[in-house]
Amino acid sequence: MALSTAKAFYIPGVAPQTFTRGEEVPLKVNTLTSTKTQIPRDYYRLPFCQPEGGPTMASENLGEFLTGNKIQSSPYSIHMLTEMYCAKLCQVELSKIQSAKLLLHIKYGYHNNWIIDNLPSAAVGVDVEGKVRKRYAGGFPLGFMSSDTKKPYIYNHVNIEIDYHPYEAGYRVVGFAVEPLSVAHEFQGGYVWDGSSAEGMAKPLDTCSTTRHMTRNDIMNSQIVTPGSKIIYTYDVTWIESDVEWSSR
Repeated sequence: MALSTAKAFYIPGVAPQTFTRGEEVPLKVNTLTSTKTQIPRDYYRLPFCQPEGGPTMASENLGEFLTGNKIQSSPYSIHMLTEMYCAKLCQVELSKIQSAKLLLHIKYGYHNNWIIDNLPSAAVGVDVEGKVRKRYAGGFPLGFMSSDTKKPYIYNHVNIEIDYHPYEAGYRVVGFAVEPLSVAHEFQGGYVWDGSSAEGMAKPLDTCSTTRHMTRNDIMNSQIVTPGSKIIYTYDVTWIESDVEWSSR
Protein backbone atom coordinates (compact mmCIF):
# COMPACT_ATOMS: atom_id res chain seq x y z
CA MET A 1 0.00 0.00 0.00
CA ALA A 2 1.26 3.46 -0.82
CA LEU A 3 1.74 5.80 2.13
CA SER A 4 -0.52 8.84 2.05
CA THR A 5 -0.49 11.99 4.17
CA ALA A 6 -4.19 12.77 3.76
CA LYS A 7 -5.96 14.00 6.88
CA ALA A 8 -9.57 14.07 8.01
CA PHE A 9 -11.23 17.42 7.39
CA TYR A 10 -13.68 19.45 9.43
CA ILE A 11 -17.32 19.24 8.41
CA PRO A 12 -20.34 21.08 9.85
CA GLY A 13 -22.03 19.59 12.88
CA VAL A 14 -18.91 17.82 14.13
CA ALA A 15 -17.75 18.87 17.59
CA PRO A 16 -14.97 17.37 19.72
CA GLN A 17 -16.09 14.44 21.83
CA THR A 18 -14.27 13.64 25.05
CA PHE A 19 -14.47 10.08 26.39
CA THR A 20 -13.80 8.88 29.92
CA ARG A 21 -11.80 5.74 30.62
CA GLY A 22 -13.97 2.70 29.93
CA GLU A 23 -16.65 4.66 28.06
CA GLU A 24 -18.01 3.06 24.90
CA VAL A 25 -16.48 4.34 21.66
CA PRO A 26 -18.97 3.37 18.92
CA LEU A 27 -17.67 1.88 15.68
CA LYS A 28 -20.01 2.51 12.75
CA VAL A 29 -20.06 0.86 9.34
CA ASN A 30 -20.63 2.75 6.12
CA THR A 31 -21.60 1.61 2.63
CA LEU A 32 -19.28 -0.85 0.87
CA THR A 33 -17.50 0.71 -2.11
CA SER A 34 -15.49 -0.50 -5.10
CA THR A 35 -13.33 1.35 -7.60
CA LYS A 36 -14.10 -1.38 -10.14
CA THR A 37 -17.89 -1.09 -10.24
CA GLN A 38 -18.72 2.35 -8.75
CA ILE A 39 -21.87 0.73 -7.29
CA PRO A 40 -22.14 1.11 -3.48
CA ARG A 41 -23.57 -1.78 -1.46
CA ASP A 42 -25.25 -1.99 1.93
CA TYR A 43 -22.76 -3.41 4.47
CA TYR A 44 -25.29 -5.87 5.89
CA ARG A 45 -26.07 -7.23 2.43
CA LEU A 46 -23.22 -9.65 3.13
CA PRO A 47 -22.94 -12.33 5.85
CA PHE A 48 -21.30 -10.22 8.55
CA CYS A 49 -22.00 -10.24 12.28
CA GLN A 50 -24.87 -7.96 13.30
CA PRO A 51 -25.57 -6.04 16.52
CA GLU A 52 -27.99 -7.60 18.96
CA GLY A 53 -31.48 -6.65 17.80
CA GLY A 54 -30.22 -5.81 14.32
CA PRO A 55 -28.37 -2.79 12.91
CA THR A 56 -29.75 0.72 13.22
CA MET A 57 -29.07 3.89 11.27
CA ALA A 58 -26.27 5.75 13.03
CA SER A 59 -25.91 9.17 11.37
CA GLU A 60 -25.99 11.20 14.56
CA ASN A 61 -24.81 14.60 13.35
CA LEU A 62 -25.07 16.95 10.40
CA GLY A 63 -21.61 16.04 9.13
CA GLU A 64 -22.47 12.34 8.78
CA PHE A 65 -25.89 13.14 7.34
CA LEU A 66 -24.38 15.36 4.63
CA THR A 67 -22.18 12.54 3.32
CA GLY A 68 -25.30 10.87 1.94
CA ASN A 69 -24.02 7.42 2.87
CA LYS A 70 -25.77 4.66 4.80
CA ILE A 71 -24.01 4.71 8.16
CA GLN A 72 -25.14 1.97 10.54
CA SER A 73 -24.33 0.58 13.96
CA SER A 74 -21.98 -2.38 14.38
CA PRO A 75 -21.54 -5.21 16.92
CA TYR A 76 -17.94 -4.25 17.77
CA SER A 77 -17.59 -3.50 21.49
CA ILE A 78 -14.90 -0.85 21.98
CA HIS A 79 -14.25 1.07 25.20
CA MET A 80 -11.77 3.87 25.79
CA LEU A 81 -8.32 2.53 26.74
CA THR A 82 -9.59 -1.06 27.03
CA GLU A 83 -7.32 -3.36 25.05
CA MET A 84 -8.88 -6.49 23.55
CA TYR A 85 -7.30 -9.55 21.98
CA CYS A 86 -8.99 -12.33 20.00
CA ALA A 87 -12.47 -11.10 20.85
CA LYS A 88 -15.11 -13.22 19.10
CA LEU A 89 -18.04 -11.55 17.33
CA CYS A 90 -19.97 -14.45 15.84
CA GLN A 91 -19.75 -17.48 13.57
CA VAL A 92 -21.43 -17.60 10.17
CA GLU A 93 -21.89 -20.82 8.20
CA LEU A 94 -22.06 -19.80 4.55
CA SER A 95 -24.95 -20.90 2.37
CA LYS A 96 -24.44 -21.20 -1.39
CA ILE A 97 -26.01 -17.78 -1.93
CA GLN A 98 -23.94 -16.12 0.81
CA SER A 99 -20.77 -17.70 -0.53
CA ALA A 100 -21.53 -16.49 -4.06
CA LYS A 101 -22.21 -12.95 -2.81
CA LEU A 102 -18.95 -12.81 -0.90
CA LEU A 103 -17.04 -14.18 -3.88
CA LEU A 104 -18.40 -11.48 -6.19
CA HIS A 105 -17.77 -8.64 -3.76
CA ILE A 106 -14.21 -9.81 -3.08
CA LYS A 107 -13.56 -10.35 -6.80
CA TYR A 108 -14.75 -6.84 -7.63
CA GLY A 109 -12.57 -5.28 -4.96
CA TYR A 110 -15.17 -4.05 -2.50
CA HIS A 111 -13.89 -2.25 0.58
CA ASN A 112 -15.19 -1.73 4.11
CA ASN A 113 -15.60 1.87 5.23
CA TRP A 114 -15.66 2.09 9.01
CA ILE A 115 -15.98 5.18 11.19
CA ILE A 116 -15.04 6.01 14.77
CA ASP A 117 -15.85 9.49 16.12
CA ASN A 118 -16.32 10.83 12.57
CA LEU A 119 -12.91 9.52 11.47
CA PRO A 120 -12.83 7.09 8.53
CA SER A 121 -10.48 4.18 9.07
CA ALA A 122 -7.03 4.12 7.56
CA ALA A 123 -5.95 0.73 6.18
CA VAL A 124 -2.82 -1.07 7.38
CA GLY A 125 -1.24 -3.45 4.89
CA VAL A 126 1.99 -4.73 3.40
CA ASP A 127 3.40 -3.14 0.24
CA VAL A 128 5.23 -4.88 -2.62
CA GLU A 129 8.50 -4.53 -0.70
CA GLY A 130 7.05 -6.29 2.34
CA LYS A 131 6.89 -3.13 4.44
CA VAL A 132 3.87 -2.32 6.61
CA ARG A 133 2.16 0.86 5.40
CA LYS A 134 -0.95 2.91 6.17
CA ARG A 135 -3.32 4.12 3.49
CA TYR A 136 -5.63 6.98 4.43
CA ALA A 137 -8.34 6.74 1.79
CA GLY A 138 -10.72 4.13 0.41
CA GLY A 139 -11.22 1.92 3.46
CA PHE A 140 -9.89 -1.64 3.59
CA PRO A 141 -10.69 -4.69 1.41
CA LEU A 142 -13.22 -7.41 2.27
CA GLY A 143 -10.76 -10.08 1.25
CA PHE A 144 -8.50 -11.20 -1.57
CA MET A 145 -8.32 -13.59 -4.51
CA SER A 146 -5.43 -16.06 -4.36
CA SER A 147 -2.95 -15.25 -7.11
CA ASP A 148 -2.25 -18.91 -7.84
CA THR A 149 -5.53 -20.78 -7.16
CA LYS A 150 -7.87 -17.82 -7.90
CA LYS A 151 -9.92 -18.80 -4.86
CA PRO A 152 -11.52 -16.14 -2.60
CA TYR A 153 -10.45 -15.54 0.99
CA ILE A 154 -12.13 -13.24 3.51
CA TYR A 155 -10.55 -10.94 6.06
CA ASN A 156 -12.36 -12.18 9.15
CA HIS A 157 -10.00 -10.79 11.79
CA VAL A 158 -9.24 -7.09 12.22
CA ASN A 159 -6.60 -5.35 14.31
CA ILE A 160 -8.20 -2.06 15.29
CA GLU A 161 -5.65 0.60 16.24
CA ILE A 162 -6.94 3.81 17.84
CA ASP A 163 -4.81 6.86 18.59
CA TYR A 164 -5.97 8.98 21.52
CA HIS A 165 -4.97 12.31 23.04
CA PRO A 166 -5.49 13.12 26.74
CA TYR A 167 -7.75 16.15 27.20
CA GLU A 168 -8.72 17.63 30.57
CA ALA A 169 -10.55 14.86 32.47
CA GLY A 170 -10.79 12.48 29.52
CA TYR A 171 -9.47 11.44 26.13
CA ARG A 172 -10.15 12.24 22.49
CA VAL A 173 -9.83 9.99 19.45
CA VAL A 174 -7.29 11.42 17.00
CA GLY A 175 -6.53 8.44 14.76
CA PHE A 176 -8.11 5.18 13.61
CA ALA A 177 -6.64 2.37 11.51
CA VAL A 178 -7.64 -1.21 10.66
CA GLU A 179 -5.33 -4.06 9.71
CA PRO A 180 -7.43 -6.83 8.09
CA LEU A 181 -6.24 -10.43 8.34
CA SER A 182 -7.60 -13.74 7.07
CA VAL A 183 -7.53 -16.57 9.62
CA ALA A 184 -9.04 -20.06 9.41
CA HIS A 185 -9.96 -20.18 13.09
CA GLU A 186 -10.01 -23.40 15.08
CA PHE A 187 -11.00 -24.01 18.70
CA GLN A 188 -8.66 -25.58 21.20
CA GLY A 189 -9.28 -29.28 21.67
CA GLY A 190 -11.18 -29.58 18.39
CA TYR A 191 -14.36 -28.04 19.81
CA VAL A 192 -17.08 -27.49 17.19
CA TRP A 193 -19.35 -24.48 17.70
CA ASP A 194 -22.93 -24.31 16.48
CA GLY A 195 -22.60 -20.53 16.22
CA SER A 196 -25.33 -19.75 18.74
CA SER A 197 -24.46 -21.24 22.14
CA ALA A 198 -22.87 -19.11 24.85
CA GLU A 199 -20.40 -21.95 25.42
CA GLY A 200 -18.79 -21.28 22.04
CA MET A 201 -18.25 -17.61 22.85
CA ALA A 202 -16.34 -18.64 25.98
CA LYS A 203 -14.24 -21.41 24.42
CA PRO A 204 -10.65 -20.37 23.56
CA LEU A 205 -9.44 -20.42 19.98
CA ASP A 206 -6.23 -22.19 19.01
CA THR A 207 -5.58 -19.68 16.23
CA CYS A 208 -5.24 -16.41 18.16
CA SER A 209 -4.11 -15.28 21.59
CA THR A 210 -6.19 -13.50 24.23
CA THR A 211 -3.08 -11.90 25.74
CA ARG A 212 -1.35 -10.23 22.80
CA HIS A 213 -1.86 -8.54 19.45
CA MET A 214 -2.25 -10.86 16.43
CA THR A 215 0.38 -10.61 13.68
CA ARG A 216 0.61 -11.98 10.16
CA ASN A 217 3.22 -14.46 11.36
CA ASP A 218 0.64 -16.09 13.66
CA ILE A 219 -1.55 -17.18 10.76
CA MET A 220 -1.29 -20.83 9.72
CA ASN A 221 -4.15 -20.90 7.19
CA SER A 222 -6.36 -18.21 5.66
CA GLN A 223 -10.18 -18.35 5.68
CA ILE A 224 -11.45 -19.54 2.31
CA VAL A 225 -14.92 -18.63 1.06
CA THR A 226 -16.91 -21.71 0.00
CA PRO A 227 -20.45 -23.00 0.69
CA GLY A 228 -20.49 -24.58 4.15
CA SER A 229 -17.48 -22.61 5.42
CA LYS A 230 -17.82 -21.68 9.09
CA ILE A 231 -16.35 -18.19 9.41
CA ILE A 232 -15.51 -16.96 12.90
CA TYR A 233 -15.14 -13.18 13.05
CA THR A 234 -12.65 -11.84 15.61
CA TYR A 235 -10.90 -8.58 16.47
CA ASP A 236 -8.18 -6.93 18.53
CA VAL A 237 -8.28 -3.37 19.87
CA THR A 238 -5.07 -1.47 20.63
CA TRP A 239 -4.81 2.07 22.04
CA ILE A 240 -1.86 4.35 21.25
CA GLU A 241 -1.28 7.68 23.00
CA SER A 242 -0.63 10.53 20.58
CA ASP A 243 0.63 14.13 20.77
CA VAL A 244 -1.78 15.08 17.97
CA GLU A 245 -4.65 17.25 19.17
CA TRP A 246 -8.25 16.84 17.99
CA SER A 247 -8.12 20.02 15.90
CA SER A 248 -5.14 18.64 13.92
CA ARG A 249 -6.27 15.06 13.40
